[in-house]
Amino acid sequence: MPASAAKPIQFTPEEQRRERRPRVLLTGRLVFGEADLTVDCVIRDLTETGARLKLSGQAVLPAKLKLIEVNCGRVHDCEVSWRRLPEIGVSFLSSQDLETGQSGESTELKRLRRMWQDAKAR
Repeated sequence: MPASAAKPIQFTPEEQRRERRPRVLLTGRLVFGEADLTVDCVIRDLTETGARLKLSGQAVLPAKLKLIEVNCGRVHDCEVSWRRLPEIGVSFLSSQDLETGQSGESTELKRLRRMWQDAKAR
């Protein structure tokens, strides 16, 4: 076959990631928009750099959002890497602990902590 006729290889999102994600089954909550809209999700794969999420319903999600790990009280600023509904892949831009309050923390972090505590209480 001539080189010009060769088709490029198409990688699936799982094959494009840098590290293998351990499978987990954790409760998550996505937060986005100025009105702090929320969507419940299941965290299916998780690493230090990102996660695969299964959404609980239909939602139009922005490219950037926050993921609250309900079980451990961490919040991640995320960027959506891929979408294959009902699942999406996210990359973590930064992460913070919600368990311990700190003096001088932002109003946004206080709101996220309340959302985490509400979700944890369910």
